[in-house]
Amino acid sequence: MKRSTFALIKKSPYYAAALFFIIAAAFLLNLEKSPSEAQASDDVAGLKSRIFPEDGFETEIALGNVIPKLVESGAIDFEKFRQLYGARGGLTVEQLKLLTEHSSEQLILTPANANFLLNILWPLGIANKNPILDETAQYQGVANLAATGGWTLGKKDAMTYFNKLELIKLTPQQQSLVEKVSKNSYRPCCNNPSAFPDCNHGAAMLALLELGASQGMSEEELYTLALQANTLWFPQQYLLTATLYNLNGKDYFSNAEEIMGGKYSSSSGWSANVYEPLRQQGLLPKAEGGGSCGV
Repeated sequence: MKRSTFALIKKSPYYAAALFFIIAAAFLLNLEKSPSEAQASDDVAGLKSRIFPEDGFETEIALGNVIPKLVESGAIDFEKFRQLYGARGGLTVEQLKLLTEHSSEQLILTPANANFLLNILWPLGIANKNPILDETAQYQGVANLAATGGWTLGKKDAMTYFNKLELIKLTPQQQSLVEKVSKNSYRPCCNNPSAFPDCNHGAAMLALLELGASQGMSEEELYTLALQANTLWFPQQYLLTATLYNLNGKDYFSNAEEIMGGKYSSSSGWSANVYEPLRQQGLLPKAEGGGSCGV
C-alpha cells in the first residue's frame, strides 16, 4: 500500500525538508516573472493564436485547374515536386489533388500548408502571362532573379515558361486592381513590391492577387488576403508587426493596406518602423520560422 505524503513527513524529517525546499523554489521561480512580463507573455500568446490560426484563413479563391495546367505544361515537374516533399514527410491527399485535379473548393491558408502553397503559387506567378511580367522581362538580369533562377522544380528552366501561359484571365478593371495592389504589397525579405516579382514570395503574391481579382475580390479584400499570406510566409517578422500594432491599440488585419505597404513590409521599412521601436522598448518576442527565398 502506498504511504501518504503526511505519513512520509512523520516518518522522515529529511523528506519534509526536501518537500519544503521544492515548494519554496517553485514559489520563488514563479515570482521571478513580473506582472508586466506575464502580461506580455499572455499578449504574445493571444496574438499568435489570432494571426497564426490552426484552422487557417478561409479565402474566397478557388484554384480551379491552374495548378494541373502548370503540371501539364511542365512548369511544375510532378516527380520533382513529389521527391521534394517526400523528404519532408510526403504530400497529403489534398495537396496531391491540387496538383492533379480541378479544385472548386475555397482555398484555405494555414501555417501547415503555407510552404506548399508558396511553392505552387510561385511558378504560377512567373508563368502566367500578364503585363506586369512584360515590364519585369525588360530587366537585364531577369533570368537570374531568385524567382526565375531559383525555380528548379520545372521540367525546363523557368524562362522557358516565363510570361508564356494564359492561365488567369483578367478584365481591364481587374488588371488595374492587381497593378495597384501589387505596387503597394511588399515583403520583408527585400525592398521590392510584388509588381516586381524578383523572388518566390513576390511571384507567389502576384499569382494570389491575380487569382483573387479574377474571382471578384475587392481592393480591401485583396490587401487582407495579401497580409494573411505574408503573415504565414514570414511568421517571425509579422508577429513583431502585430505586437507593435497591439501596443498602439490598432487592429492588425483591419489595417492590411497600411501594413502591406513599404513602411511596414519592405525589408528596410520593417527594420526601421517595426523591429527598431520594439527593440528599443525591449519587446522582441520569439517566433519560430521565417521566410526563405528558395523551395
